[in-house]
Amino acid sequence: MTEHKILVVEDSEPLRKVLAEMLRNEKFTVLEANGGGEGAKIALDQKPDMIITDIVMFPVDGLEMAKQIRQSGEWGEKVNIIALTNQNSNEEEGRLNDLNLTAYLVKAETGLNDVVTRVKEVLKKKK
Repeated sequence: MTEHKILVVEDSEPLRKVLAEMLRNEKFTVLEANGGGEGAKIALDQKPDMIITDIVMFPVDGLEMAKQIRQSGEWGEKVNIIALTNQNSNEEEGRLNDLNLTAYLVKAETGLNDVVTRVKEVLKKKK
């Protein structure tokens, strides 16, 4: 089995570190970024199998980063992107649909174990 590479983009360092560690425990290779600008650079350079991103980050938010990735070419159009957010608004959901995201998870309703389970489900289908 090839090891999947996952990029975690989250400006909350404690949350990013915990999620990254949980994914490493599942034998994934994990890259970390502290915001959308750094996330886009790492994603375009490393081309991970999946990107997990927070939405609300400054100065570049997760949706802007996802848009840059989606516009980058064939890999960017197809890569799995899971968005994590604190908000559950229709406006945000509309923006998410435009970006063809793999999943949209509200942090308050989704535990980190659920995020890891979703990652494994999505990548299993991708094989």
